[in-house]
Amino acid sequence: MTTRVEIVNDFLAINVKPGKTIQDIVEASGSALPFGCRDGECGTCVVMIESGMEFLSPMTEKEKIVMKTVSETSPKARLACQMKIIEPNGHIRIKY
Repeated sequence: MTTRVEIVNDFLAINVKPGKTIQDIVEASGSALPFGCRDGECGTCVVMIESGMEFLSPMTEKEKIVMKTVSETSPKARLACQMKIIEPNGHIRIKY
């Protein structure tokens, strides 16, 4: 059972099992999505979830703090390094 993850900017679509982070997926796929600290502290990997938020882990406290720091207020904004796929049979569209 997998969830389909599309990275719109890179025209990529990958089927992945729950438990994988978006960072894992991006690094394995060759996407150009940028990462900085890889630990949820710099805000370099802010992405917009165009659809499929319900298939992702909830926002962490660390994420909430970074979003305030980088003045990102969109409810669709997330840190790619902090999100995990938590449900199978989904479809997630990410734009950076």
